[in-house]
Amino acid sequence: MSYIKPDQVVSPKASWTLVDVVLDKGAGDCAYAIGMWDKQRRVGFRWNGSKENPLGNPQSRGLPTWTMLDRALHGAVLRQVERKNPDKAGIMRAFLGKPVEDNDD
Repeated sequence: MSYIKPDQVVSPKASWTLVDVVLDKGAGDCAYAIGMWDKQRRVGFRWNGSKENPLGNPQSRGLPTWTMLDRALHGAVLRQVERKNPDKAGIMRAFLGKPVEDNDD
């Protein structure tokens, strides 16, 4: 296995529920997902692993994990997703439930 795919990363389970991976740039690059973090709709981020480091970053106690982006960055991620995968951008917009702005709090 070259790396753990982001759709298989479900930790930290106490805080995160993965809804959908909206952008996966592949091994050694980044991935973004939408999900619920402590009952709030959020965008998660991680660096995919590689053959040498299948867990990627972040990781905790030997498990690949997601970290949450500042909401102010949601708009920038949405624009990236719109360019790379318009279908996922629609899912992301619908999930976040309101216009996504760069300075959204």
